[in-house]
Amino acid sequence: MNLRFSPGALMKNYGIVVFLVLMIVVFSALMPDTFATSGNFRQILADQAVPGILALAVILPLAAGEFDLSVGANLGICTITGIVLAGNGLPLPLIMLATLALGMLIGAINAFMTIVVGVNAFIATLGMATILAGLNLLLTNSTLITHSSDAFSALTGIRLPGGLQVVIFYFLAAALALWFILERTPFGRYLRATGMGRDAAELSGVRTKRYLAAAFIGAGLLGGLAGTLQASRAGNATPDLGPEFLLPAYAAAFLGATAIRAGYFNVWGTVAGVYLLAVGANGLVILGAKTWVTNVFNGVALLIAVSAATLVQRRKTRAVRPAPAAPATPSAETSEAPQSTGTTA
Repeated sequence: MNLRFSPGALMKNYGIVVFLVLMIVVFSALMPDTFATSGNFRQILADQAVPGILALAVILPLAAGEFDLSVGANLGICTITGIVLAGNGLPLPLIMLATLALGMLIGAINAFMTIVVGVNAFIATLGMATILAGLNLLLTNSTLITHSSDAFSALTGIRLPGGLQVVIFYFLAAALALWFILERTPFGRYLRATGMGRDAAELSGVRTKRYLAAAFIGAGLLGGLAGTLQASRAGNATPDLGPEFLLPAYAAAFLGATAIRAGYFNVWGTVAGVYLLAVGANGLVILGAKTWVTNVFNGVALLIAVSAATLVQRRKTRAVRPAPAAPATPSAETSEAPQSTGTTA
Protein backbone atom coordinates (compact mmCIF):
# COMPACT_ATOMS: atom_id res chain seq x y z
CA MET A 1 0.00 0.00 0.00
CA ASN A 2 1.52 3.29 -1.12
CA LEU A 3 1.25 5.90 1.64
CA ARG A 4 3.76 8.37 0.22
CA PHE A 5 2.73 11.99 0.44
CA SER A 6 2.36 13.63 -2.96
CA PRO A 7 2.12 17.45 -3.05
CA GLY A 8 0.95 17.20 -6.65
CA ALA A 9 -1.94 14.92 -5.73
CA LEU A 10 -2.81 17.17 -2.79
CA MET A 11 -3.04 20.26 -5.00
CA LYS A 12 -4.93 18.36 -7.69
CA ASN A 13 -7.67 17.15 -5.33
CA TYR A 14 -7.64 19.79 -2.60
CA GLY A 15 -6.17 22.85 -4.27
CA ILE A 16 -8.99 25.24 -3.38
CA VAL A 17 -9.02 23.97 0.20
CA VAL A 18 -5.29 24.70 0.46
CA PHE A 19 -5.84 28.11 -1.12
CA LEU A 20 -8.67 28.82 1.33
CA VAL A 21 -6.42 27.98 4.28
CA LEU A 22 -3.64 30.16 2.85
CA MET A 23 -6.03 33.10 2.43
CA ILE A 24 -7.19 32.76 6.03
CA VAL A 25 -3.57 32.69 7.22
CA VAL A 26 -2.57 35.74 5.15
CA PHE A 27 -5.61 37.85 6.11
CA SER A 28 -5.20 36.82 9.74
CA ALA A 29 -1.57 37.94 9.71
CA LEU A 30 -2.48 41.25 8.07
CA MET A 31 -5.54 41.98 10.23
CA PRO A 32 -5.31 40.01 13.49
CA ASP A 33 -7.67 42.35 15.36
CA THR A 34 -10.43 42.54 12.75
CA PHE A 35 -10.35 39.56 10.40
CA ALA A 36 -8.97 36.88 12.74
CA THR A 37 -11.75 37.06 15.30
CA SER A 38 -14.26 34.42 16.31
CA GLY A 39 -17.08 36.86 15.66
CA ASN A 40 -15.96 37.47 12.07
CA PHE A 41 -15.58 33.76 11.37
CA ARG A 42 -19.03 33.00 12.83
CA GLN A 43 -20.50 35.77 10.69
CA ILE A 44 -18.89 34.42 7.52
CA LEU A 45 -20.25 30.95 8.25
CA ALA A 46 -23.77 32.28 8.81
CA ASP A 47 -23.79 34.79 5.96
CA GLN A 48 -22.87 32.11 3.42
CA ALA A 49 -25.51 29.59 4.45
CA VAL A 50 -28.17 30.92 2.07
CA PRO A 51 -25.78 31.50 -0.88
CA GLY A 52 -24.33 28.07 -0.13
CA ILE A 53 -27.71 26.37 -0.45
CA LEU A 54 -28.22 28.14 -3.78
CA ALA A 55 -24.80 26.91 -4.92
CA LEU A 56 -25.92 23.38 -4.04
CA ALA A 57 -29.03 23.97 -6.16
CA VAL A 58 -27.06 24.66 -9.33
CA ILE A 59 -25.08 21.41 -8.93
CA LEU A 60 -28.11 19.32 -9.92
CA PRO A 61 -28.74 20.71 -13.42
CA LEU A 62 -24.99 21.07 -14.00
CA ALA A 63 -24.48 17.40 -13.17
CA ALA A 64 -27.20 16.62 -15.73
CA GLY A 65 -25.41 18.72 -18.36
CA GLU A 66 -27.70 21.78 -18.24
CA PHE A 67 -27.77 25.30 -16.82
CA ASP A 68 -30.52 26.77 -14.66
CA LEU A 69 -30.26 30.55 -14.77
CA SER A 70 -33.49 31.03 -12.83
CA VAL A 71 -32.24 29.89 -9.41
CA GLY A 72 -31.36 33.43 -8.32
CA ALA A 73 -34.76 34.75 -9.35
CA ASN A 74 -36.32 31.69 -7.69
CA LEU A 75 -34.66 32.69 -4.43
CA GLY A 76 -35.91 36.25 -4.90
CA ILE A 77 -39.57 35.45 -5.47
CA CYS A 78 -39.63 32.84 -2.69
CA THR A 79 -38.10 35.39 -0.32
CA ILE A 80 -40.69 37.97 -1.27
CA THR A 81 -43.53 35.43 -1.07
CA GLY A 82 -42.40 34.36 2.40
CA ILE A 83 -42.31 37.96 3.62
CA VAL A 84 -45.74 38.70 2.16
CA LEU A 85 -47.26 35.62 3.75
CA ALA A 86 -45.60 36.31 7.11
CA GLY A 87 -46.86 39.88 6.96
CA ASN A 88 -50.39 38.55 6.52
CA GLY A 89 -50.07 36.46 9.69
CA LEU A 90 -49.80 32.97 8.22
CA PRO A 91 -48.24 30.36 10.52
CA LEU A 92 -44.69 29.22 9.89
CA PRO A 93 -45.55 25.72 8.54
CA LEU A 94 -47.82 27.19 5.86
CA ILE A 95 -45.22 29.79 4.88
CA MET A 96 -42.58 27.11 4.45
CA LEU A 97 -44.94 24.81 2.55
CA ALA A 98 -45.96 27.61 0.19
CA THR A 99 -42.43 28.83 -0.57
CA LEU A 100 -40.99 25.35 -1.06
CA ALA A 101 -43.92 24.40 -3.31
CA LEU A 102 -43.41 27.59 -5.31
CA GLY A 103 -39.74 26.77 -5.80
CA MET A 104 -40.57 23.26 -6.99
CA LEU A 105 -43.24 24.63 -9.34
CA ILE A 106 -40.67 26.92 -10.94
CA GLY A 107 -38.34 23.96 -11.39
CA ALA A 108 -41.15 21.86 -12.87
CA ILE A 109 -41.97 24.57 -15.41
CA ASN A 110 -38.30 24.76 -16.38
CA ALA A 111 -38.28 20.99 -16.83
CA PHE A 112 -41.43 21.08 -18.96
CA MET A 113 -40.09 23.80 -21.22
CA THR A 114 -36.75 22.07 -21.64
CA ILE A 115 -37.79 18.43 -21.94
CA VAL A 116 -41.32 18.47 -23.36
CA VAL A 117 -41.34 21.65 -25.44
CA GLY A 118 -37.67 21.31 -26.37
CA VAL A 119 -36.52 24.85 -25.59
CA ASN A 120 -32.81 25.18 -24.85
CA ALA A 121 -32.36 25.19 -21.07
CA PHE A 122 -30.26 28.35 -21.18
CA ILE A 123 -33.07 30.25 -22.93
CA ALA A 124 -35.91 28.64 -20.97
CA THR A 125 -34.45 29.41 -17.56
CA LEU A 126 -33.34 32.89 -18.59
CA GLY A 127 -36.91 33.58 -19.69
CA MET A 128 -38.20 32.22 -16.40
CA ALA A 129 -35.83 34.50 -14.49
CA THR A 130 -37.15 37.50 -16.41
CA ILE A 131 -40.76 36.54 -15.68
CA LEU A 132 -40.01 36.15 -11.98
CA ALA A 133 -38.29 39.53 -11.90
CA GLY A 134 -41.51 41.10 -13.21
CA LEU A 135 -43.62 39.23 -10.64
CA ASN A 136 -41.32 40.49 -7.90
CA LEU A 137 -42.13 44.05 -8.91
CA LEU A 138 -45.83 43.18 -8.79
CA LEU A 139 -45.69 41.58 -5.34
CA THR A 140 -43.60 44.35 -3.80
CA ASN A 141 -45.29 47.23 -5.61
CA SER A 142 -41.71 48.24 -6.49
CA THR A 143 -40.90 49.10 -2.87
CA LEU A 144 -39.00 47.55 0.02
CA ILE A 145 -41.16 45.11 1.97
CA THR A 146 -40.67 43.79 5.50
CA HIS A 147 -42.25 41.41 7.98
CA SER A 148 -42.46 41.44 11.78
CA SER A 149 -43.28 37.79 12.49
CA ASP A 150 -41.24 36.63 15.47
CA ALA A 151 -41.96 32.98 14.73
CA PHE A 152 -40.69 33.33 11.15
CA SER A 153 -37.58 35.22 12.28
CA ALA A 154 -36.84 32.54 14.88
CA LEU A 155 -36.47 29.99 12.07
CA THR A 156 -32.96 31.34 11.43
CA GLY A 157 -32.40 33.61 14.42
CA ILE A 158 -31.74 30.92 17.02
CA ARG A 159 -28.16 30.83 18.30
CA LEU A 160 -26.65 27.55 19.43
CA PRO A 161 -23.82 26.97 21.93
CA GLY A 162 -20.68 28.70 20.71
CA GLY A 163 -22.66 31.56 19.20
CA LEU A 164 -23.28 29.74 15.90
CA GLN A 165 -26.51 30.59 14.12
CA VAL A 166 -28.83 27.70 13.36
CA VAL A 167 -28.92 28.63 9.66
CA ILE A 168 -25.40 27.19 9.35
CA PHE A 169 -26.76 23.76 10.26
CA TYR A 170 -29.54 24.05 7.67
CA PHE A 171 -26.78 24.49 5.08
CA LEU A 172 -24.86 21.55 6.49
CA ALA A 173 -27.98 19.35 6.49
CA ALA A 174 -28.74 20.26 2.87
CA ALA A 175 -25.13 19.53 1.89
CA LEU A 176 -25.16 16.14 3.61
CA ALA A 177 -28.47 15.18 2.02
CA LEU A 178 -27.34 16.18 -1.48
CA TRP A 179 -23.97 14.46 -1.02
CA PHE A 180 -25.72 11.22 -0.07
CA ILE A 181 -28.06 11.46 -3.07
CA LEU A 182 -25.29 12.15 -5.57
CA GLU A 183 -22.61 9.84 -4.21
CA ARG A 184 -24.44 6.96 -2.54
CA THR A 185 -27.57 6.32 -4.59
CA PRO A 186 -28.31 5.06 -8.12
CA PHE A 187 -30.01 8.40 -8.77
CA GLY A 188 -26.68 10.21 -8.50
CA ARG A 189 -24.95 7.78 -10.85
CA TYR A 190 -27.71 7.99 -13.44
CA LEU A 191 -27.86 11.78 -13.16
CA ARG A 192 -24.14 12.04 -13.87
CA ALA A 193 -24.49 9.54 -16.72
CA THR A 194 -27.15 11.83 -18.17
CA GLY A 195 -24.79 14.77 -18.02
CA MET A 196 -21.77 12.94 -19.40
CA GLY A 197 -23.54 11.67 -22.51
CA ARG A 198 -27.28 11.67 -22.90
CA ASP A 199 -27.42 9.51 -26.01
CA ALA A 200 -25.07 6.92 -24.56
CA ALA A 201 -27.00 6.90 -21.29
CA GLU A 202 -30.29 6.31 -23.13
CA LEU A 203 -28.74 3.44 -25.07
CA SER A 204 -27.74 1.96 -21.70
CA GLY A 205 -31.33 2.10 -20.50
CA VAL A 206 -31.17 5.30 -18.42
CA ARG A 207 -34.36 7.34 -18.58
CA THR A 208 -32.53 10.60 -19.02
CA LYS A 209 -35.63 12.79 -19.27
CA ARG A 210 -36.76 11.61 -15.85
CA TYR A 211 -33.42 12.47 -14.26
CA LEU A 212 -33.18 15.80 -16.03
CA ALA A 213 -36.65 16.72 -14.77
CA ALA A 214 -35.69 15.70 -11.24
CA ALA A 215 -32.59 17.90 -11.50
CA PHE A 216 -34.62 21.00 -12.38
CA ILE A 217 -37.25 20.30 -9.73
CA GLY A 218 -34.56 19.62 -7.11
CA ALA A 219 -32.84 22.88 -8.01
CA GLY A 220 -36.19 24.64 -7.63
CA LEU A 221 -36.72 23.04 -4.22
CA LEU A 222 -33.31 24.16 -2.96
CA GLY A 223 -33.88 27.62 -4.44
CA GLY A 224 -37.18 27.80 -2.55
CA LEU A 225 -35.44 26.71 0.66
CA ALA A 226 -32.78 29.38 0.18
CA GLY A 227 -35.49 31.99 -0.38
CA THR A 228 -37.39 30.91 2.72
CA LEU A 229 -34.30 31.18 4.91
CA GLN A 230 -33.35 34.51 3.34
CA ALA A 231 -36.80 35.92 4.14
CA SER A 232 -36.58 34.71 7.72
CA ARG A 233 -33.03 35.95 8.26
CA ALA A 234 -33.19 39.33 6.51
CA GLY A 235 -36.76 40.25 7.40
CA ASN A 236 -37.01 42.42 4.30
CA ALA A 237 -36.64 42.25 0.54
CA THR A 238 -36.09 44.69 -2.29
CA PRO A 239 -37.96 44.33 -5.61
CA ASP A 240 -34.76 43.39 -7.45
CA LEU A 241 -33.63 40.69 -5.01
CA GLY A 242 -32.19 37.50 -6.47
CA PRO A 243 -29.91 38.00 -9.48
CA GLU A 244 -26.94 39.01 -7.31
CA PHE A 245 -26.92 35.48 -5.86
CA LEU A 246 -26.58 33.77 -9.24
CA LEU A 247 -22.96 34.46 -10.21
CA PRO A 248 -21.43 33.48 -6.83
CA ALA A 249 -23.44 30.25 -6.89
CA TYR A 250 -22.04 29.23 -10.26
CA ALA A 251 -18.55 30.41 -9.32
CA ALA A 252 -18.62 28.17 -6.24
CA ALA A 253 -19.96 25.20 -8.21
CA PHE A 254 -17.28 25.47 -10.90
CA LEU A 255 -14.58 25.98 -8.28
CA GLY A 256 -15.89 22.86 -6.57
CA ALA A 257 -15.56 20.89 -9.81
CA THR A 258 -11.78 21.35 -9.60
CA ALA A 259 -11.44 19.84 -6.12
CA ILE A 260 -12.35 16.83 -3.96
CA ARG A 261 -13.70 14.94 -7.00
CA ALA A 262 -11.93 16.86 -9.73
CA GLY A 263 -13.85 16.86 -12.99
CA TYR A 264 -17.25 16.37 -11.35
CA PHE A 265 -19.63 18.85 -9.81
CA ASN A 266 -19.61 17.74 -6.19
CA VAL A 267 -20.98 18.92 -2.87
CA TRP A 268 -17.91 19.34 -0.68
CA GLY A 269 -15.90 21.02 -3.40
CA THR A 270 -18.78 23.47 -3.83
CA VAL A 271 -18.93 24.13 -0.08
CA ALA A 272 -15.19 24.89 -0.14
CA GLY A 273 -15.77 27.17 -3.14
CA VAL A 274 -18.52 29.06 -1.30
CA TYR A 275 -16.25 29.85 1.62
CA LEU A 276 -13.25 30.57 -0.59
CA LEU A 277 -15.23 33.35 -2.29
CA ALA A 278 -16.61 34.56 1.04
CA VAL A 279 -13.25 34.72 2.79
CA GLY A 280 -11.68 36.50 -0.16
CA ALA A 281 -14.41 39.12 -0.36
CA ASN A 282 -14.54 39.58 3.43
CA GLY A 283 -10.78 40.01 3.70
CA LEU A 284 -10.63 42.53 0.87
CA VAL A 285 -13.45 44.61 2.35
CA ILE A 286 -11.83 44.67 5.80
CA LEU A 287 -8.57 45.70 4.13
CA GLY A 288 -10.42 48.77 2.86
CA ALA A 289 -11.28 47.75 -0.70
CA LYS A 290 -14.23 49.48 -2.36
CA THR A 291 -17.56 47.68 -2.60
CA TRP A 292 -17.17 47.06 -6.34
CA VAL A 293 -14.14 44.88 -5.65
CA THR A 294 -16.41 42.06 -4.44
CA ASN A 295 -18.15 41.83 -7.81
CA VAL A 296 -14.84 41.91 -9.65
CA PHE A 297 -13.44 39.23 -7.34
CA ASN A 298 -16.46 36.96 -7.93
CA GLY A 299 -16.30 37.51 -11.69
CA VAL A 300 -12.60 36.73 -11.89
CA ALA A 301 -13.12 33.67 -9.67
CA LEU A 302 -15.86 32.43 -12.00
CA LEU A 303 -13.66 32.80 -15.08
CA ILE A 304 -10.76 31.03 -13.38
CA ALA A 305 -13.05 28.29 -12.05
CA VAL A 306 -14.67 27.59 -15.42
CA SER A 307 -11.28 27.56 -17.14
CA ALA A 308 -9.82 25.20 -14.52
CA ALA A 309 -12.83 22.89 -14.64
CA THR A 310 -12.60 22.76 -18.44
CA LEU A 311 -8.91 21.89 -18.32
CA VAL A 312 -9.48 19.19 -15.69
CA GLN A 313 -12.27 17.64 -17.75
CA ARG A 314 -10.17 17.80 -20.92
CA ARG A 315 -7.26 16.08 -19.16
CA LYS A 316 -9.58 13.39 -17.79
CA THR A 317 -11.05 12.78 -21.26
CA ARG A 318 -7.59 12.35 -22.74
CA ALA A 319 -6.63 9.96 -19.93
CA VAL A 320 -9.52 7.60 -20.62
CA ARG A 321 -9.36 7.81 -24.42
CA PRO A 322 -8.10 4.46 -25.79
CA ALA A 323 -4.80 4.51 -27.62
CA PRO A 324 -4.99 3.93 -31.38
CA ALA A 325 -4.45 0.32 -32.35
CA ALA A 326 -1.15 -0.53 -33.97
CA PRO A 327 -1.36 -1.63 -37.63
CA ALA A 328 -1.52 -5.37 -38.04
CA THR A 329 1.74 -6.97 -39.21
CA PRO A 330 2.32 -10.56 -40.15
CA SER A 331 3.85 -12.56 -37.36
CA ALA A 332 7.19 -14.21 -37.66
CA GLU A 333 5.61 -17.64 -37.63
CA THR A 334 3.26 -16.73 -40.48
CA SER A 335 5.92 -15.17 -42.65
CA GLU A 336 8.42 -17.95 -42.14
CA ALA A 337 6.11 -20.97 -42.34
CA PRO A 338 6.21 -22.71 -45.74
CA GLN A 339 2.93 -22.84 -47.58
CA SER A 340 1.37 -26.27 -47.79
CA THR A 341 1.23 -27.72 -51.26
CA GLY A 342 -0.22 -31.05 -50.40
CA THR A 343 -3.67 -32.08 -49.35
CA THR A 344 -4.68 -32.86 -45.81
CA ALA A 345 -5.82 -36.25 -44.82
